[in-house]
Amino acid sequence: MQSLEKLLREAIVHGQPRTHRPWKKILIMVEGIYSMEGSIVRLPEVITLKKRYRAYLYLDEAHSMGALGPRGRGVVDYFDLDPCDVDIMMGTFTKSFGAAGGYIAGKRVRSSFEELF
Repeated sequence: MQSLEKLLREAIVHGQPRTHRPWKKILIMVEGIYSMEGSIVRLPEVITLKKRYRAYLYLDEAHSMGALGPRGRGVVDYFDLDPCDVDIMMGTFTKSFGAAGGYIAGKRVRSSFEELF
């Protein structure tokens, strides 16, 4: 977590590499379970950093969906966290469920075009 926080601070302080303009969005990308080691992301700490630095969070639940949590809903369920704290959640049905397909989910944001209708 110290390394992630250092990266976030540097991105905010220094901005983009050549222009040093501030980043418009900073995206933290993590996996629920890292399949090679089987280690579980420390999601509560990641969410704390996400909120502190106003970043976005992308969570890959491919290996944790169906395997973690009291209801099998992945690492968010395992830590009993609010799924609304994850901006983009992705998963597959091939690993845990033995089926084809997957999903990418996030909050719905209305565009100005949609508001016209």
